[in-house]
Amino acid sequence: MLDIINFVAISGIFNVLFFWYASTKMKSQPDPVKAVIVAFLFSIPLSFLLIAVYTIMLLYAVKSGASEDAMWEYLEQEELQ
Repeated sequence: MLDIINFVAISGIFNVLFFWYASTKMKSQPDPVKAVIVAFLFSIPLSFLLIAVYTIMLLYAVKSGASEDAMWEYLEQEELQ
């Protein structure tokens, strides 16, 4: 669970920094503070989506009797096919 929290935090930070950097490169210079706020607002739904997918995966693992590692291995095998 700590891995997903770290991933969400890192993706949120990257999103904020990307929006801030992109706002400095535009022809019409928007306010960087507003760009950071918009980036933060965009990262909230992304975070909820990642948490929901991870939670559903864990619930399915508990229901089927598999471990978290077994579920990741299963998803990786499905992705390779």
